[in-house]
Amino acid sequence: MYHFAERAQNATFLCQSYDVSMANVAAGSVVYCDPPYAPLSATANFTAYHTDSFNMVQQQHLAQLAENLQEGGIPVLISNHDTELTRLWYKQAKMHKLQVRRSISRDGGKRNKVDELLALYKVGA
Repeated sequence: MYHFAERAQNATFLCQSYDVSMANVAAGSVVYCDPPYAPLSATANFTAYHTDSFNMVQQQHLAQLAENLQEGGIPVLISNHDTELTRLWYKQAKMHKLQVRRSISRDGGKRNKVDELLALYKVGA
């Protein structure tokens, strides 16, 4: 946390829509996106950090914006669940699969590891 706090002194934090943020990325930047994750099942459907949900169209739009930034020389990394849909959305990216433990669940006994996907839109790839 101390390292982050030190680095954050030179950062600018904005509260705005993902599409506005991605439209205003400066040359030399690196973009990391952590959208509400695609559902793993019909009952695991968290799609919003606030009152406006993040739907499937927006998930696809995020991937398209990442591709556009990559073409413009800006690398983008997106994290999400590893599902058929996310693999389809991020098909233009280099994908890395890893297992992570979820620490949030109403049933503590069901906090199992899940597959997560890191989609890297690497410049020059």
